[in-house]
Amino acid sequence: MDTITHALVGAVTARATAPKVTSDKHVPIKIRVLVGGLAAAFPDIDFVLLWINPLAFIADWHRAETHSFVMLPVWAMLLGLLFAWIVKRRHQWQELASICGLSIFSHIITDLITSWGTMIFAPISGYRASLGLTFIFDPVFTLIILTGLIIALMRHSRLVARSGLVMLAAYVGVQAVLKSQATAIGEAYAAKRQWPDAQVYTLPQPFSPFHWKIIVSEGKRYHASYIDLIAGEDKQQPHKTGTSLLGIRNYYRPRSQLQWQRYHRADSRGLARLVWQQPEMAPYRRFASMPVLYRIDRTASNHCVWFVDLRFIIPTLTSPFRYGMCKRKGESDWRIYRLQRFSENTRLRAYRHN
Repeated sequence: MDTITHALVGAVTARATAPKVTSDKHVPIKIRVLVGGLAAAFPDIDFVLLWINPLAFIADWHRAETHSFVMLPVWAMLLGLLFAWIVKRRHQWQELASICGLSIFSHIITDLITSWGTMIFAPISGYRASLGLTFIFDPVFTLIILTGLIIALMRHSRLVARSGLVMLAAYVGVQAVLKSQATAIGEAYAAKRQWPDAQVYTLPQPFSPFHWKIIVSEGKRYHASYIDLIAGEDKQQPHKTGTSLLGIRNYYRPRSQLQWQRYHRADSRGLARLVWQQPEMAPYRRFASMPVLYRIDRTASNHCVWFVDLRFIIPTLTSPFRYGMCKRKGESDWRIYRLQRFSENTRLRAYRHN
């Protein structure tokens, strides 16, 4: 989930959990809401590590210790002490710490419902949990919580704040139902082709809770399609050359018009398999849960093999997190690189030293 939405959820959570009757013994509501918002944004401080090592960031550092239930009490206490000193309420550090704890908890939960994966037990375990119900940027989700916060502050009402959280939970519940419908369509596709061992995955997509990517994993291939669960049969066909954000909508097809694309797994072909198994690719192997071959570039001076995580392929948009290895003609050593965001050909070093 984006950091702004995290902050809004934290602020509403802080307001919803305020005492029914406040006094001088309690943290004032305005400070409580502000601290809740800032504390809820805190876990994303790990983004500063992106500039140190982009590959290690996505593979091991992002959504790790700052997003962990194990580390939550530590962060809550430290932030509580920090905010108590900043707002000059050192005698109320425990209440501030509890606000921070609830806000960080809300951050972890709202990341858990996305598809990225969150290390909720770091540093004890590197297991990444993901429910895959909500796209990382969900305007409906954000609008619900923003509306709840504004009304709660205007009316000085914790009941409104609590109602906003209940509505948010109900919205996520609806997304869970929609996910099950998309999954059933993928299962029907696999059954029709008599793939008894196929696995079906469904991922939320941009702009609408009715947009889903269905992925069927079969053998050395993935089969992916984009569905709009409420689209009519007269929905406009997409323009294949379009790259606008608004053009994305047309790529999500009605149930009867699904178009399935086939992708080869990263380790399914000769040269791609050789490069995929290189030791330097280990961090990317940890990151990409659905790795596929992006492309192979052959020039007079270089050979490059690029991979992408199927989770992050979205119609009309340049996929992020494209990593691969290149070898100069006449040399035997492969070197790891990444493709610059929003570019198809600009090659950057994956590490500062390579």
